[in-house]
Amino acid sequence: MRLIRGLGLCATALLPAGLLAIPSLAQAATTTLYVDRTVACSDSGPGTETTPYCTIGKGVSRLVAGFTLYIGDGSYAETIKPAVSGTADAPITITEWPGRNPTIIGSTYYGANLTSRSYLSIAGLTFTGTVADGIYVSKGDHLTITGNTVIGAGRPAKSQTAPGISIRGATSSTVSGNYVHHNNGTGIVLNSGATGITVSANTASFNADGFQRNANGINVISPGNAVLRNVTHDNEDSGIQFYTGGNDNLAALNVTYNNGDHGIDNLNVTGGRMIGNTVYRNCTTGINVEGTSGSYQVINNIAADNAVYPAYNGIACNRRAGNIGIWDSAPASTVVDHNLVWLTMAGKMYAFGSTYTSLAAMQAATHQEAHGVQADPGFVEADSWNLRLLAGSAAIDRGDSGVSGAQATDIEGNSRYDDPATPNTFAEGPRPYDDLGGYEYLP
Repeated sequence: MRLIRGLGLCATALLPAGLLAIPSLAQAATTTLYVDRTVACSDSGPGTETTPYCTIGKGVSRLVAGFTLYIGDGSYAETIKPAVSGTADAPITITEWPGRNPTIIGSTYYGANLTSRSYLSIAGLTFTGTVADGIYVSKGDHLTITGNTVIGAGRPAKSQTAPGISIRGATSSTVSGNYVHHNNGTGIVLNSGATGITVSANTASFNADGFQRNANGINVISPGNAVLRNVTHDNEDSGIQFYTGGNDNLAALNVTYNNGDHGIDNLNVTGGRMIGNTVYRNCTTGINVEGTSGSYQVINNIAADNAVYPAYNGIACNRRAGNIGIWDSAPASTVVDHNLVWLTMAGKMYAFGSTYTSLAAMQAATHQEAHGVQADPGFVEADSWNLRLLAGSAAIDRGDSGVSGAQATDIEGNSRYDDPATPNTFAEGPRPYDDLGGYEYLP
């Protein structure tokens, strides 16, 4: 080939026409492959737009670093299981064919299985009815799970439940923008060994074991992760949970409501930061820190009407009460401040070792919450779960933007806004006008 290139155009003109038409040179340069079982397809074909593969397995088997596999319309009873990894400069992406709607159905075990893989993305796919985890990640690093819908994983029976998305042992990875709902188990789980994971902008709802109160929206039992800007609601147990092993995690700008246990639960964990969350009308304590937990910061949150309703979907709520509850050994090393608490009916406003029916009583007894406020948060329409802030809300321009974990934008990506109608009397930090909770008020 070096000789031919050296001869230039004149020599090229002398080559037989058939040799000029050899397709392998063009194909070697391609980085895109296609699957679509609803059109004229062939697993022995080239995997192009015009002749896609019929099966995901065939497409995945052809992947190398830098490739993208587009999956087209149809239902695929397969597990997506790549055999290779990408690289930092040439990641692998497995995603929906733009404008099409593929579904990975549940006749196999996992919907996707990423074991010991790196620099690889699963994006824009729907996984439904998988026998085990909808998307299963074990070990690996620099993985991205984004924009997927995961529904109906597992079965509502002992030893048959499964999470929608599970991260088990991976590092430096992202789970973002997924809709994880109606699974027979927790929506998203970070198991032991998962660290440096960002779980952001997901919606996790209506997840339930079905025969016991156990399934959470998001469950974290590993250290050093960030849970940001998620919406969790109507889950059988807590909206977000940090359990034994889940130390030094950040939960910020999450909105969590109408869950069967806590809005955000922290049990036997240390070093957690609960910053700027909106926690509304959950079955028991809204933000709960208990057991051997300690060294916590609970700051800039809105917690309203938690633990005041008798039951959630038949689940009794007569457990620990309070909008914010700091229990057991946690009070000795926990800081709470700049939080808004509110009840529309009789109940426990706060727990900090003991329980209190008003913020003032809690402040007097503990000398915590110097900048806290007991006031109506002024939600736009709480009955329809629109928990944005109305003008005049007591949550406006009241946060501490200097606390570790405070964010420069809100749950929807809006920049912080200094409301001219609200004095910044109680705000602190480099932006003395951050609002409390997940949403920034915008006129």
